[in-house]
Amino acid sequence: MACFFALFFLAAYGGASWVTGFYPGGLRVDLPFERHIPFLPGLAAIYVSMDVLLLLSLFIFRTWRQMLPFALVLCAETALGALCFLVLPVEVAWPQRTVTGVWTSVFQAADTMNLERNYLPSLHVAFACTAALAYRERSGPMARAVFTLWALAIAASTLLIHEHHLVDVVAGALLAWGMWRVVAPRLRREVFLEAVRVEALCAREMYRFARRHPRYGLIALVLYQQSLGRWRKARRARVGFSFLQLVDDVLDGDRPVDGEPLDAIDALLHTLETGAPGPATEFHDTAISLGQTLLTELTAPEARGHVFELVRTMRRDRERVREGRWWDATALQAQLEATFRLSVSLMLHVADAQVRAEESPSLLAALAWCSVMRDLREDLAQGLFNVPVDVAEDVRAQGHDPADFDSLLATEPGRAWVRGEYQRARALLDRSAKELASLEGRQGAALLRLFHRSVESFWARKLPRRMPFLREAAVLDAS
Repeated sequence: MACFFALFFLAAYGGASWVTGFYPGGLRVDLPFERHIPFLPGLAAIYVSMDVLLLLSLFIFRTWRQMLPFALVLCAETALGALCFLVLPVEVAWPQRTVTGVWTSVFQAADTMNLERNYLPSLHVAFACTAALAYRERSGPMARAVFTLWALAIAASTLLIHEHHLVDVVAGALLAWGMWRVVAPRLRREVFLEAVRVEALCAREMYRFARRHPRYGLIALVLYQQSLGRWRKARRARVGFSFLQLVDDVLDGDRPVDGEPLDAIDALLHTLETGAPGPATEFHDTAISLGQTLLTELTAPEARGHVFELVRTMRRDRERVREGRWWDATALQAQLEATFRLSVSLMLHVADAQVRAEESPSLLAALAWCSVMRDLREDLAQGLFNVPVDVAEDVRAQGHDPADFDSLLATEPGRAWVRGEYQRARALLDRSAKELASLEGRQGAALLRLFHRSVESFWARKLPRRMPFLREAAVLDAS
């Protein structure tokens, strides 16, 4: 947070100074008596001590919950100050300053820190007063007096080294007082801090997903883009994706956990359903935070039920892996379509859609097909066998291993199964297009069309590039 504030300050403060450098002039806010204020360059040492005062926050605030309101208030003051600099540029009336002797380097540092413009309000004073107000709440009488005197000394130094006028100083002090008394209490509310924590967890998990595969980074970008202008309402979409993908990664073995993944998921479900404490692990703590937030955001009991049903459906895949099961085509199709029916139902609910997943069954089946073919190599390597058992037996009969992707496709039974699935997907997509046409004009239909186009693109371009022999199947199908 300290680094973020420093970068934000440099961008906003420096940017405002650069822009106002093109202005022809500015307002005069100096008062007549200010010409009698002496110039004391040695006080530049107090002026630059403001950085030390701010750095003390790293020792005074012991947790991020204590630090965040302080950092955000400083950012808000910077943003508001930069806006004032752009709208109300000020021209200083101090005479030319010349410094020689022992204080030269210190004064030059202070003058450089202040840049050439950015006067009203004085952010130097605003930051010093904000720090004093914030630190006083966590200090004893002696420390409170020290912080108060320190802030007053910094404010006085801005006048005595002729960096600011009195109006700038007063405006900076008022800005600090208003922000800390009006804005900071809202930022310290538990509901706000918890929302920030959940958003941070979502961002961290999405980053981890994207590191594993770029497509998850694209999904994250779309989620954040769709959240603009409706951030609060779209939170359940961000949380839902993060929670369910995290569960899926654990069950698939992409996110290692201590012990058996099924045990971790069972403990998660038990805590979510009963509120009983679970194991103190990073996965459990993260998943509970995301899961509880998601269940709170979902207003419909049916949608909350879909969350638990979906997790248990995903859990069955891990059971298959653990026991090395090969299922027949009917069982595989039922498992995959149940997964996507529940997933799409939740997405539509989150999007406040009028359409329901059950109104486009062909699309659900096409999504299930796409998932199998897209991840076939990885799933087989992990022991998730989405190849029907009769196909596997035919492959073994030819002396090949159906659990190995390359070995599977080296046999005619394996290729025949893939070609059959490829042609089945074409029929599903054609039926899906008709089903979606009947939903035209209803809220949520656009989301289903997006899924349809994605599967269509995978069928037409991506999968044939991975499996060139499918181009022959496409030609035969067209004929």
